[in-house]
Amino acid sequence: MHSSTIFQICFLLQLVLIALPASTAQRCHPEDQKALLQIKKDLNNPSALSSWQTTTDCCRHWKGVSCDRAKTHRVNSLSLRDIGMNSHPLPMPASVSALPYLTILGFGPANFTGPIPSSILNLKRLQTLQITSTLLSGTIPEFLSQITTLTDLDLSFNQLSGEIPASLSRLSHLESLNLGFNKLSGPIPDIFNSFPNFTFLWLSSNQLSGKIPKSMGNINVTYLYLDNNKLEGDASMLFGSQKDTWTINLANNKRLAFDLGKVEFSYELQILDLSHNEIYGNIPEGLAAVRDLVSLDVSYNNLCGKIPSGLSSVASASAFAHNKCLCGSPLPNCSRRRSLF
Repeated sequence: MHSSTIFQICFLLQLVLIALPASTAQRCHPEDQKALLQIKKDLNNPSALSSWQTTTDCCRHWKGVSCDRAKTHRVNSLSLRDIGMNSHPLPMPASVSALPYLTILGFGPANFTGPIPSSILNLKRLQTLQITSTLLSGTIPEFLSQITTLTDLDLSFNQLSGEIPASLSRLSHLESLNLGFNKLSGPIPDIFNSFPNFTFLWLSSNQLSGKIPKSMGNINVTYLYLDNNKLEGDASMLFGSQKDTWTINLANNKRLAFDLGKVEFSYELQILDLSHNEIYGNIPEGLAAVRDLVSLDVSYNNLCGKIPSGLSSVASASAFAHNKCLCGSPLPNCSRRRSLF
């Protein structure tokens, strides 16, 4: 091969090698980059997003941004936590709607104010929506039920009010719902037959009232939090030996009332808090047979009878206190209890 030809080939190879870093650096789709920069502008250019520079690849180097590198090379996840916005409260940026390939959208803590923007409805591929620890107010919007791809919905620690919309039953793929620590009121809608793969429900610290819907007994959740509301009546349908529940918290509803002695428990149960209600009957022996139980509180109820042996290693006397007539370790023994009456 002639020396000049070899030189030309080497020169071309050098050009290719020089060009490679530039081409691989431009993995961020131009439309996604434009949308992200608009979001940054809408947030008043917080210092936490200083990595969002046009000279770097948004898929690799921008905080909170991830892309589907294997297929579309489009931004599919935007998760902005503790972004420290540099101004007074702002509305949540409607510009997120210009990221059509998002499957995960997360904001918070952030000082957003106003309602949840309807622009989210344009995210047709969205599976996870997390907007937590903000000042967002208003009701849970009906349009969320139109994002039928949702599997995880977390709107906890906001200022949302009104009732939980029954239209959420349209989210047949929903696996996790967290609406805790808001100002929601009214009854829990009877929607839980719509969620065959449900595993997590957190409605704590609202102002929910009325009876627990029977359909909630049909879901096999791992974590169930209904505490600090105004719920009343029967909650026995939430229990069962065939379920895989790890945590049940019904504390501080004041008016939940059912016979605990007739309840069977998940063998996976680890945490059970029934305190501050009107639950009656005895504590069943089956609860002591739950090997993984590490936390128990049945205080401030109307329970009676002997505490099953073994539970004293799980909970102190305060966890059984202020009941009608419980006795046995860690409370005074039952013969002494009878002598007091």
